[in-house]
Amino acid sequence: MGTRILSTLLAATLVAGCSTTFVRDTPAPIRVAPGVSLDTTTLVEELFSLRGTKVQAANGAWKDQAFSAQCVLKGNGEKFTAVFLAPHLRLLTVTLTRQHTIECERAPQLPRAFEPEYALFDLACVNLGTEALRRAVSPALRVEDDGATRRIFADATLVAEIVRKENGDVSFSNKVHDYGYTLRTESQ
Repeated sequence: MGTRILSTLLAATLVAGCSTTFVRDTPAPIRVAPGVSLDTTTLVEELFSLRGTKVQAANGAWKDQAFSAQCVLKGNGEKFTAVFLAPHLRLLTVTLTRQHTIECERAPQLPRAFEPEYALFDLACVNLGTEALRRAVSPALRVEDDGATRRIFADATLVAEIVRKENGDVSFSNKVHDYGYTLRTESQ
């Protein structure tokens, strides 16, 4: 009887997959361009300025793979949560709490090498105001924004480009890591 229950639980675990959860007391730096690392502590601090709940739909591509996901952002000044959902699957939940603690739960479909700070960088590039983003990424990066297009540079290297479209969509393109997506805010 005990063996049958154990094998049933093991089979259910293998079929469902196990998520991985980890906690960091401080955010890790990320490589945003060749030879350029970004200390993400200030970036995390600026994300606490995002308040309320926002739901965004993302459609994009990385290399030869297309993807579709939904991102739910929720912040109250003391806690910020980003949940990334694919159809019928929660891919990632990143929760920030003061003093910069990061808790990350990722689905087994995401590579083990995935670092949540990269997702937070993308969220900051798209969702923060221009001045807040400048504070978040300087001195490593420079932000240029003419109201329609936002470009982020590491010296002369274009790191990312964000284009605000007339219909309200936002196009994000990471020029260093070669991926992009279009975001549509579904509710705020």
